[in-house]
Amino acid sequence: MKVGFIGLGKMGAGICSNIVKNGIDVVVYDINPANMQKFVDMGASSAATVKELAAQVDVCITCVPMPKDAKGVLLGPDGVFENLPEGGVHFDLSTLDIETVVMLEAEAAKLGKKYLVIPMGKGPAFAADGTCPLFGGGDKATYDKYEECLLKKMGKPAYIGDVKAGCALKLIQNLMGMSINAVCSESIKLAKLANIPKEQFIEQISNSGAFSFQFKNTASGTFDEDFEHPVFTVNLAFKDVRLGIEMCESFGQRVPMMSRAREVFAATAEKYGEENFTATFKML
Repeated sequence: MKVGFIGLGKMGAGICSNIVKNGIDVVVYDINPANMQKFVDMGASSAATVKELAAQVDVCITCVPMPKDAKGVLLGPDGVFENLPEGGVHFDLSTLDIETVVMLEAEAAKLGKKYLVIPMGKGPAFAADGTCPLFGGGDKATYDKYEECLLKKMGKPAYIGDVKAGCALKLIQNLMGMSINAVCSESIKLAKLANIPKEQFIEQISNSGAFSFQFKNTASGTFDEDFEHPVFTVNLAFKDVRLGIEMCESFGQRVPMMSRAREVFAATAEKYGEENFTATFKML
């Protein structure tokens, strides 16, 4: 089995590292040559174009920022779908919208290829150490075929259902996580106004019913007001929340609390888009 990996940003790089470290034959491509070199040094090969990569692999994986980026990489004469060998498989790690993943699955099927969504449930640190949850959506037989030999080497996969279900779970999780983050920012602001020491605040909240995964991972940096070294930017967080709210609207379902989070991230993105997503604190 030969695996192609396209998109070696922080999230993609962690997953790709796990695959390479497990001894799988990997070829990589990224618009930034420096991102590819790390994996070449680890033993992977590189491709000069998406088309060149797709033509030589059995399974292609992409992890790109936006739906338009996924369409640009996957569709057209120079894209993945038209250049994967007959019967080839594509795994999409990107956070996309339901309309896009349904369309991409259909486009792949027209060419005799399989398209599955495999979005990630946690951030770069978990992608890098192999403990990142992966939400599988798409053809069950294809998922089963690659679960042991590839997916478990990427992270902790779980089959959710069709591509709509896999995509929806990711969007719901993002809405919850980013909404909780905005609340954490407000809580930390209150603690600072009340002159509660950072260590005492974090310890006591961590032992209370208010504790959350988001608090654990962001409280220290937010308390220190360190936003200039982003693990995940405000722009990306806003994109995730926006796509989630658009899904809710397509369902005809009101989500007033999470809709407010979209407003918070939209306003933050206008001023601090390239800072860490916890920069919502600066809007208080």
